[in-house]
Amino acid sequence: MKKKYFLKLFLTLLIFINGSLFSSDDKTESNIDINKLKIKFSENIQKYTLKNGLRIILMKNGFTPTISAYLKVGIGSSNEPFDQAGTAHFLEHLLFKGTDILGTTNYEKEKYYLKQIEIDGERIDKLNKILNDPLLTDEEIKTISKELETIKRRHKFIKKASQKFILSEEDSKAYSLAGEVGYNAYTSMDVTNYQIKLPKNRLELWAWIESRRFIKPVFREFYSERDVILEERKMRYDSKPNSLLYELFLKTAFGMSPYGKPVIGFKSNINRLKMSETMKFFEDNYIPSRMVIAIVGDIEFEPVYELLKKYFEKIPRKEEPEFPPIEFEKQLGKKTAVLTAENTPYLITGWHKPDINHADDIVFEVLEKLLTDGQTSRLTKRLVLDEKLASYVSAYNGNPGKKLANNFTIFTGPYLESSYDKIQEIIKDEIKKLADEGPTEKELEKIKNNVLADFIHSLASNSGLADSLTYYELLMNDYNKIFYFIENLQNVNKEDIQRIIKEYITEKNNTTVYIQNPQNN
Repeated sequence: MKKKYFLKLFLTLLIFINGSLFSSDDKTESNIDINKLKIKFSENIQKYTLKNGLRIILMKNGFTPTISAYLKVGIGSSNEPFDQAGTAHFLEHLLFKGTDILGTTNYEKEKYYLKQIEIDGERIDKLNKILNDPLLTDEEIKTISKELETIKRRHKFIKKASQKFILSEEDSKAYSLAGEVGYNAYTSMDVTNYQIKLPKNRLELWAWIESRRFIKPVFREFYSERDVILEERKMRYDSKPNSLLYELFLKTAFGMSPYGKPVIGFKSNINRLKMSETMKFFEDNYIPSRMVIAIVGDIEFEPVYELLKKYFEKIPRKEEPEFPPIEFEKQLGKKTAVLTAENTPYLITGWHKPDINHADDIVFEVLEKLLTDGQTSRLTKRLVLDEKLASYVSAYNGNPGKKLANNFTIFTGPYLESSYDKIQEIIKDEIKKLADEGPTEKELEKIKNNVLADFIHSLASNSGLADSLTYYELLMNDYNKIFYFIENLQNVNKEDIQRIIKEYITEKNNTTVYIQNPQNN
């Protein structure tokens, strides 16, 4: 596809979605180049870095008096040691529990209850671990169990007594009165994100609440929230074999390296997460140099910057912690694992590949679409439509994250377990055809348009822009890479597809897991 046509399509889509970024003259100009496109964006974006290292990205977009505010921290489950798996996700929950000002009627009195709750809670956890020792005598078990019950009763009483100081969801109520939309958060392997949409005259309220969340959080209701996450784990994983198979895939593909565990943590360790260790993880990792704020909407740069500086520069600067905790060891041969469960068939297969900053990552984006995007894509057409071996097939680039070297993964829902081998043969066959012949020019043009459309769709709102800007700034250390994406995409050719397949999609670099029903063993 010719460069001019591709960029013209890009500009047309952007005008359709975010017309306020461009003048009427831009809409009719035919000789658009990538540099002009970057200039247009640069006129509407400013980046600032506070003294403590926190980065702020401000973008003017839209005429409605609203803003989308995203605060993203470059900390996810990949930053955790294995014995603290789930801590980042747990912290996402805990940071909604308030501060020394929000969420309490009297923190000076409440903090004494919180300290005793922590002491008793950690003692209960310790005694429970001791009781797992198979070498304990009956007398020792009896003595420890008696002590445990005494502490549990006191723990329950103090937790109940502390409730008189708690104002649940006070931040949420304040935002609701201010006209919020979409107040939420998420945790991934790579980042933790806090987001909201507000009237622009409520920005100072947001700055005060969010800065205080990271200056003086209070982990009230720690143990009850830990139980909530354990229940969430049961619903999302333990009762769903497909989720357990995905967890098995992560363990098998990544082992003890950062991506080898689920974001929510393991069933065996969630109820062992300690308040002291969780607080230390927060203090060591949730530091301003790992935070990026994006405010997108009807704003003026300098007043908004000064407002954010007033609140967020109070977060103290800290040294960067070591990352990752354990390096991934190169795969030396194919890995296969089987999950025995009563469930419909499910197959996951994937290959290790480079991180988002590697030039080959964008090529895998195109390969993903070639294989499973739409009814004419190679695997969808053959597995689902022609041979009717599966109800669906989906490829995914960047599983389970992109900050580190990751996986190009294919998820398949076969109709029958007996078709596992046949499906894997077809996957290999279609990938081999691409390696030998490469995609056609028509295929590449269509795929590039689809990737472009998906990319543009992600920028279709102030929220989408804020989310993407903070993501690229954290993972690629430059929000401008959001625009380089399109330049790199247009340069992908069939030789690139052939090369990455031959280099990465190999037998020794493969991990495959599948479900097998007990009656079929």
